[in-house]
Amino acid sequence: MEGRKVISLAAKDLKEVFSSIFIFGPMFGIPLAFAAFLPVVSLYIAIHEAPSIAAAINISGISSSLPAFKSISFMAYFSINILGPIFMTMPIVTSAVIAADSFAGEKERKTAEPLLSSPLTRGELLSGKILASFLPTVLMTVLAFAIYGSIVNFLSYQQFHLYILPTASWLLMLGSVPFLALAPISIVVLISAHVRGIKEAQQLTSLLVMPLLILPFSSLLGLARLNVLFLSILILFLALVDVFLFYLSLMTFRKDALLI
Repeated sequence: MEGRKVISLAAKDLKEVFSSIFIFGPMFGIPLAFAAFLPVVSLYIAIHEAPSIAAAINISGISSSLPAFKSISFMAYFSINILGPIFMTMPIVTSAVIAADSFAGEKERKTAEPLLSSPLTRGELLSGKILASFLPTVLMTVLAFAIYGSIVNFLSYQQFHLYILPTASWLLMLGSVPFLALAPISIVVLISAHVRGIKEAQQLTSLLVMPLLILPFSSLLGLARLNVLFLSILILFLALVDVFLFYLSLMTFRKDALLI
């Protein structure tokens, strides 16, 4: 496998993704807007609703009689365990949107045959498509994490004179982003090579990628706490799943499927 060919194919796909604001605008704009807006929401809730909500859900560590302590503790909990899972869904959803346009988009744009006539192996084709979906997804998610974390720290320092982030759990959430992105990309790239168009690829994608959303929301569903142990196990599990899905895609992918 030649890295230069993989990078060239990925660069071609990235150029197509960013050629229209209607494609990359919502994909980047909505998550980044959430990254800027949600810290304000968390601060408001921490100041005005923290004691009552904390008592209702029995958050450990919020037992002091000082309202400020309750607020800063609740904001820290809210930022990681409530809003953290929302940001962890970004690489899953965003990568699925880009990857659905990979092979299916080639068919709709009638560029599949020139791609097949190029001296690219199956592995280089898949790697190039996966890389084209992986890079903007990780970039957007890391940027969203950075914006959100910066605003949370700014607001918490202004209000409580303390910085909330980063914590070990927050950093592990950020570290899970590449692994969360690769699993749906491998699934979607494989699907889009066997369907006729982007809409069909997106419909099948929504069914197969949906179970992955359980992972970041496991804390909200009461299945796990987003602590260091759980997130470390999650990263290891996703790494194994990513390797398996890539080799499964490589074994089952046929280049002539692009002509269907």
